[in-house]
Amino acid sequence: AGYRTTVENSVYVHREHQRRGVGRLLLTALLDVARSSGFHTVIARIDSQSVGSIALHKSLGFVEVGVERQIGRKFGRWLDSIIMQRFLSD
Repeated sequence: AGYRTTVENSVYVHREHQRRGVGRLLLTALLDVARSSGFHTVIARIDSQSVGSIALHKSLGFVEVGVERQIGRKFGRWLDSIIMQRFLSD
């Protein structure tokens, strides 16, 4: 119950539809729903190599608040996650 005002987002856009504004539309709609639902903050965990997703989140007001190092493994390499956060209310 202590974290009931926090929500985490994950937005995935198929490769064929990237760089067309789809991610921005989805994330903007998600933020609107989160705000109207009474959430206070939104968290995103993003692969450190996903520069497009990191840039999108930054452009919509998210800030980097941490890094989780080597928490996953894919294609023979370790993955780091960037933790980003955006407040929806004061």
